[in-house]
Amino acid sequence: MQPAIIQPNGWAAARPGDKLHTGPREPGMIIAMLTLSDHHGHELARRASPGHLVSITACLVCCVPLLVLALRGWANAVLYLGALGGLLALAWGELPRLQLPARERRWAQVMVLVLAAPIVTVAFSALLRLDPYLPQFDSPLRFLLAIPIFLLVLRSGWPVGRTMQWVLPLALLVALLELQVVGQDPKWPTFRLTTHAVDPLVFGYFSLAFGLMCLASIAPGDWREGRRWSVVLRLAALALGVYFSVKSFSRTGWAAVPLVIGTWAYVHWGRRHPLGSLGVAAGVALMLVGAYLFVPSVEFRIDEAIRDVVEYPWNGVLQRETSLGYRITFLRIATDLLASNPWAGLGDFSRLPPPLHAFPYAAPEAVTYGFRSGFHNQVVSSAVRNGVGGLVATGALLVVPWLICARAALRGPGAPSKVAMMGLAYCTCVIVSSLSTEVFDLKFAASFYAVMTAVFCAASLRASAGAATPD
Repeated sequence: MQPAIIQPNGWAAARPGDKLHTGPREPGMIIAMLTLSDHHGHELARRASPGHLVSITACLVCCVPLLVLALRGWANAVLYLGALGGLLALAWGELPRLQLPARERRWAQVMVLVLAAPIVTVAFSALLRLDPYLPQFDSPLRFLLAIPIFLLVLRSGWPVGRTMQWVLPLALLVALLELQVVGQDPKWPTFRLTTHAVDPLVFGYFSLAFGLMCLASIAPGDWREGRRWSVVLRLAALALGVYFSVKSFSRTGWAAVPLVIGTWAYVHWGRRHPLGSLGVAAGVALMLVGAYLFVPSVEFRIDEAIRDVVEYPWNGVLQRETSLGYRITFLRIATDLLASNPWAGLGDFSRLPPPLHAFPYAAPEAVTYGFRSGFHNQVVSSAVRNGVGGLVATGALLVVPWLICARAALRGPGAPSKVAMMGLAYCTCVIVSSLSTEVFDLKFAASFYAVMTAVFCAASLRASAGAATPD
């Protein structure tokens, strides 16, 4: 047997007659054998370990949905470990060189700037106010930590779509098991379903997003290619996600349902046939009517929303708390606050004494609620805190990932990228949810969004460039 030849890069060259292994490497076994056999083992172990680190880190960040509904602190832990693993992999220099067309490179650069923008705008507005309050930097810093994760997934080509299509149904199954074994959180009314890890509002729109992402991962060919049981699993996950959302008794994110289903149907059927778009629109309309007529919770919440808007006193003061009524008042208060502090903002307004009588259209209770709990709109709340810079940074943080995924999903006449469709569904759900609640203000929610957008945007950019990555 001819001895192995160690190349200058530290890897052993193939001997004549050796069979080439093209599947996933098993670095631990190979390195252990080589360490025992020759003096180059330690050098090979040092060089191979980054590849092992890349796989572990990429798999970890793709598993961020797995326990987010069941375990407190899970999203934060994944963000911190993923950022550390990404930094080490980049420092080791073992990741493949980034090979993207110029246009995709520009989008990658924009994504990096978008992830860095929140901490920059918070620092700038805090400087204008001479406000050294450190907790205001906490959530924005989490988006900065997502940059190494974005670069790792972008350069490694990890199969995000294949991983997520299994992780998302498992995440909903884990939530179901916790509800059956542990029970729901007793802090909330019994009719509002949620786990101990999240409140009903977050539980509702996270579950709905996971279910819709499972739907978006399904392509028409999946049913014909012998993967029917996988399709059934994802459809079951869709049903479970919708069920959780309805039982949470929160409307947050519901408007995303026709948008995601309509986009999914249009991409696969509507854009290729003259009457396909009309068929998709009719199907979505029938689905909405059916949900209203046959699901009592949906009917009640929609009727309640219409009544809140119709009965809102635009020329007077809202005397009792209503869900949409208070949200309308919050938007009016936030508009006046932004106009009075357009550049510096107010900072963390929950620490300020509420100006109870400064707004003639708002009851003192509504003003107190808004200042203590936020204005129930992510862009508006960020604008009040950090001025115009906060408005722009938060808007970009919501819109740019959606654009990156949409480009990849709609690019070309061929089959759409699975990972781009899943990312598009997720971003749509978050944008819709951000209109009625803060999706970044909770620290774990900021960590979760940072990891999810970093992963999906990186994979979508590779899909847009036609990079050879398993979807």
